[in-house]
Amino acid sequence: MWPAAVVAVVSAVAYLAMAPRVVNGDGLGYLKAALAGTIYPGHVAYVPLLALVARVTGATRPIALLWPARVLSAISVAVAVALIGSIARRRWAADAAASAAASAGATALAASIGLAASWGALSAGSDVESYAPALAALVAALWLADRQRPVAAGLACAAATLFHVENLLFIPVAALLLERRVRFAIAAVLPIALVYGALLPSHGLGWLAGASHGLHYPLRWTTPFVAIYGACKALVYSPYLYEASAARVVGCFAVGAAAAIALATGMRRPLPRAVMLAWFVPYALVGVLFWASDAERWTFLLPLVWLAAAARPRRAIAVATFVLAANLVAWLPVAKDDRVRARAKAAALQLRDGDVVIGPGHGWDEYLGFYSRLHITSVPLVYYAGAVGKEALPATIARACAGHRVWLARFTDDGDPMGWKELRLFGIDRVNARALLPPGHAIPVADGLERYDP
Repeated sequence: MWPAAVVAVVSAVAYLAMAPRVVNGDGLGYLKAALAGTIYPGHVAYVPLLALVARVTGATRPIALLWPARVLSAISVAVAVALIGSIARRRWAADAAASAAASAGATALAASIGLAASWGALSAGSDVESYAPALAALVAALWLADRQRPVAAGLACAAATLFHVENLLFIPVAALLLERRVRFAIAAVLPIALVYGALLPSHGLGWLAGASHGLHYPLRWTTPFVAIYGACKALVYSPYLYEASAARVVGCFAVGAAAAIALATGMRRPLPRAVMLAWFVPYALVGVLFWASDAERWTFLLPLVWLAAAARPRRAIAVATFVLAANLVAWLPVAKDDRVRARAKAAALQLRDGDVVIGPGHGWDEYLGFYSRLHITSVPLVYYAGAVGKEALPATIARACAGHRVWLARFTDDGDPMGWKELRLFGIDRVNARALLPPGHAIPVADGLERYDP
């Protein structure tokens, strides 16, 4: 297992070295929630895990928890990298045709390098993401099921599900690999039922529905093509059209598509057919139906892809090297871009502890106070529109504003559609968003920041 272990250690160090200058939006929410005691319905175990890390490290502010949380992510994905190499070694060593073509060590190296280099794993391992421990738990469940350890495999499946609810789909996958399925089913289902059963009386069914974030994207005839873009993005980073020129988007997508084709033409079946179908079909269906363009939707299929590709290790290692180089060229400059951070810090010079900032969300407005270490209340409209609905927004905003200085961020056009494009799903834009506010008037004080006097 040592080749995969070496790759795992190198990957963890590399992920931390490549960590983005600005924590991603989901990560920002997790850091705040960990210190506020909030639990996310689709990731019920992740925020408590971060809260534990905060207690161990003594972090009392979200920014102080940032790097410990990133270390957790890097180690988590490194564990997945090591385990997928071990699985590949075991699976292909038992295959006469594959073992004749390549050593078991080479197949382990191919699977581990491939997973580590893929952007879905790289992005999760280098930032604050629930996908990191969820991926580790999923691959651990596969590793344990492959070795016929039903209780441990069931517990790993439960952990994967509690870190990310989508991994409820992995329970049938592991069950098909096992002989003693009753023990596995009890070990997998019981912890999930106990956790949600304990939370539902105090949070209610409406809270459980919040796993969808209140956003329901319409399906269009273009959705399958968008899903292909998202799946290829799990291999090689590609920006969205609102982030870059069409030429750059197409170019990055083409690189990812080329890598996907190269892998697909060299794959062999590493697991029984029923197991592979039980893994691929449900996860792919979720990928198509739920934010198909996001690489995260396809991250949990990456272990299967690289396990299948490792049968031809030379080709797989060549493609993995290509994928890594492409990600360094395409994504690393984006990761090191700190304009959002700089803009938030500049605007925060106008603020003080106790202020309330209302903005669309998903942009620099949510970072106000984070990097400046201010205690402010952020009211991202896109979050509350999903959580309480458009009709309840005015009352929610009014309660947040009562007794505080109020600021509006990004209500004027700053060239960033994030937040506003999601709010369009609720019929909210920059013009009518002001009608949701308590009666008052706005006074511009800085670039993109207005003081609001109710």
